[in-house]
Amino acid sequence: MLLGLAIAFWWWRRPASAAPRRLLVALVAIFYVATTPVGAALLVFGLGHGLRPIETPSQARGADAVVVLGGGVETVRANGVVLGYLSTTSALRTLEGARVFKLIGARIVIVSGGIANSKLELRPESELMRDALVTAGVPAERVVQDREAKTTHDHPRTLRPILEEHHVRQFVVVTSRQHMRRALAVFRAAGFDPVPSISPLRSDQLDVPPLLLPNDDSLMLSNQALYDYVALADYWWRGWLAPAPASR
Repeated sequence: MLLGLAIAFWWWRRPASAAPRRLLVALVAIFYVATTPVGAALLVFGLGHGLRPIETPSQARGADAVVVLGGGVETVRANGVVLGYLSTTSALRTLEGARVFKLIGARIVIVSGGIANSKLELRPESELMRDALVTAGVPAERVVQDREAKTTHDHPRTLRPILEEHHVRQFVVVTSRQHMRRALAVFRAAGFDPVPSISPLRSDQLDVPPLLLPNDDSLMLSNQALYDYVALADYWWRGWLAPAPASR
């Protein structure tokens, strides 16, 4: 929007110039591509290349716990009653967490997500993730909540006492493909070395639309990817990231 306003002002001040018209066409083209599956895939690939879900217990490197990072929640209140539901991103992360829990025979699953915005979120995200895990077949007594984390930077700090309390030395961290690199770098900066397992990009009952057909899911993925590019730059500037270790 800001770029569009700048182009409009430039065009108004220089109506005979071809430059603002060309820039406007480029802006519209970029936005169009970002709303298509091919555009979203390119943006996500830049963040998630080389990352995969774990497929065998040995890939967990002896981990006996799974940590699932929250990815958004929506709550509503009317007549004193609060209802909430997980975003698609959080739901897919939660289902991946349940799958990994069963695959490796983990002792516990820790769901990490508090109330990031008290005006919009009326229940901690971890509560809704816990309920979803139980629905997915994880015993309720095996689910531990981290209600305090509000941002990616918070997770190592709020999870550390929980991991120590449950004597967890190694764990699998589950989050989405576009978020995993930032999450791993933050954990490594705090002295952890978790095993990554990425969640699916979309629900598997949905067909992938034609590569150049704009759709809501692609726009959402592009938006999340662009957010993480900016967040990576911000975290790097603040010194919150650790470099990736050498290949194993």
